[in-house]
Amino acid sequence: MKRQQRGFTLLEVLVVISLLGLLLTLLGAALSGANRAMGKAERYSSRLDEVRSSENFLRSAIAQALPLAAGKPGQAQSPMFQGDTQSLSFYAPLPATLGGGVYRHQVSLAEGRLQVTLQRLQGEVLQPAREPQVLLQQVKSVQISYRGQSPSGAGAWLDRWPWPGRLPRAVRIDAQLAGAVVWPMQVIRLRLDLSGENTAP
Repeated sequence: MKRQQRGFTLLEVLVVISLLGLLLTLLGAALSGANRAMGKAERYSSRLDEVRSSENFLRSAIAQALPLAAGKPGQAQSPMFQGDTQSLSFYAPLPATLGGGVYRHQVSLAEGRLQVTLQRLQGEVLQPAREPQVLLQQVKSVQISYRGQSPSGAGAWLDRWPWPGRLPRAVRIDAQLAGAVVWPMQVIRLRLDLSGENTAP
């Protein structure tokens, strides 16, 4: 006699379907978690690039600050260098990749954005200011300080630069950012050091 072939019972089919559903659910959760982790890593990397780009721009511009002063005809000239805890302004060249030329840079924190306003210097006259360019978003706070040179050596860090007709020796920038990326404190030394002239801090 031939053996009767045994098929799957309804219960076994239901168990297999349940197991497949569970496996698909676990696989979907794993893929979703991997996508979230990848998205988080990409956002972190993008944010890190933004912070580094802002740091590099500020370091390059401040290090090249020039002993210049200018203004419109018939008006008082803008100071060579101004700075407090939240903003600073100075004259420096722009890289050729950004158009070149000498500009008055005004760096400030406004509504959580670290930004720079540029005015081109042509001859001894400042052209109208451009729209502020955002260097970095989601900035909680900025602390800028300045250091000069005294006859006995380096002076203390100052929260405000009190000699607008002179350049400081160094500028220190610290910032608190939203998110996981940290702003490393910058100490930028000016290449053209005129801080030892006259009375120093």
